[in-house]
Amino acid sequence: MAPAPELGIQASFLPRLSAGDLLISRNKRIGGLSKAHVGGRLLRHNLNGLRIAQRLALSAAVSALATAGLVVGSTKPALAEFEIQESSVEKGRVETEYRGAFHWGIPKAEKAEAGDGGGEGTTEEEGPLRQSHDLEVEYGIADRWLFSATLSADEPIGENFALSVVGFELQYELIEREGNGLGLAFTGSYGIATRGGDADEIEFGPIVELASGKLLLTFNPFFTAQAGDNRQTDGLGFEYGWRAEYDFAKHWGVGVEMFGQIEDLANAGSFNDQQHSIGPTLFYKLGNDDEDSSKSDDDGHNNRTSRAPEMELSLNAGLQFGLTDVTSDTALKFQATLEF
Repeated sequence: MAPAPELGIQASFLPRLSAGDLLISRNKRIGGLSKAHVGGRLLRHNLNGLRIAQRLALSAAVSALATAGLVVGSTKPALAEFEIQESSVEKGRVETEYRGAFHWGIPKAEKAEAGDGGGEGTTEEEGPLRQSHDLEVEYGIADRWLFSATLSADEPIGENFALSVVGFELQYELIEREGNGLGLAFTGSYGIATRGGDADEIEFGPIVELASGKLLLTFNPFFTAQAGDNRQTDGLGFEYGWRAEYDFAKHWGVGVEMFGQIEDLANAGSFNDQQHSIGPTLFYKLGNDDEDSSKSDDDGHNNRTSRAPEMELSLNAGLQFGLTDVTSDTALKFQATLEF
């Protein structure tokens, strides 16, 4: 996990496919949906056809959101994306996810480390900013095993926007959460650095969920290690993220998220020398109401379960505020997920 935006920018993070091509591709799908609408009565008697139509519609919505977010924010780069991983695993489930983040108010210390940008440029209040974007695909290969692959692109200070990491991850669900209670999984990943001079990275640790009524707490405490010829540390690092989410309406939730990173536990330094941020997040989920992922207890509370409905579109957006001198002042983060 790596530690806002202006209008009118091209989606330069896609080297061989322009934002226009994406929109044209999705328009073709939407056109296909119009034909499906004409034969709506037939689809009611054809469950497979209806599911395909829903899948195409939600895919178009996710792609449109991702394209819009990237076009809007390309001039305001960021430090990293923010991710909270969930413990649930379902055999045969496919999930596609886009994550993006944009930071501003980069610390002066980081500007000074940018290389050629020394001198007077390093003393300005605002300097070169950074951005990051991830596209991830997950698949439940067994009842408790989940495999995922991720493409990550970013723009460090003083460097061009480019593909930075190709990652692979395997997750095992130890305790399945049903309604209220505990969910527990363990994950391990390997990220292959594609930018010259960067080290590969290994990440592993538990994913913990605690649910009570409409409240869900999720914790991601992960250890990290650099690998390959370009590694700069031999010991372990530490990254964490936690989320407290409360569902206040049928499709809406609000929460608080916090993220942090210690690059080298052996030389952690003080709290102010580490990256830590916290901020609010708004959630929206649209799924199959006939197969809702919630259950009601005897008191009428909505008990969240770890099982997703057959088809679900999830969106969230939030702000993060830096807590230390080496963390950016403010960050805008957003995420779109389609599960089926």
